[in-house]
Amino acid sequence: MVSFDELSEMTDDELKRRFDDLAKNTIVGTAFYLDEINRRAASKINDSMLQCTKWMTCMTGVMLILTIANVIIAAVS
Repeated sequence: MVSFDELSEMTDDELKRRFDDLAKNTIVGTAFYLDEINRRAASKINDSMLQCTKWMTCMTGVMLILTIANVIIAAVS
């Protein structure tokens, strides 16, 4: 048995190794595979949203620069 604190201190590689060791003696149902499919789908959505956020940040920066340029042009005219 592993305590919560011990589990929290494990590295990703240690967790994967522990999982692989336990999985040799474990029978999983279909829910296990459905959970993995859903986890991967959620990961793809998260990656897509991150990409959209980066593009929106860039576009906002461009709009800020253009707005400042427009204010300067209007002030000079």
